[in-house]
Amino acid sequence: MDDDFVNRTIIDVCNRSFLIISDDGEEKFVTCETTEQFMDVKEVVNKLLDPDRIKYADLAIHEKSKGRKGRKGKST
Repeated sequence: MDDDFVNRTIIDVCNRSFLIISDDGEEKFVTCETTEQFMDVKEVVNKLLDPDRIKYADLAIHEKSKGRKGRKGKST
């Protein structure tokens, strides 16, 4: 991505990460360790890119597994 231009960026809020895609299709994945880092990178992305070049990943909504403990079922 040395001489490439950013075509679009996909922001994953849940994972605090960014997928940056260049004009020739090269991809760079950036993961932030803290919320502050994430917000700083997001601010730069918002300042440098047109809104139509910024997309948000779908939210990952999962119900946590409760495991087998306390589960009612048939006894064998």
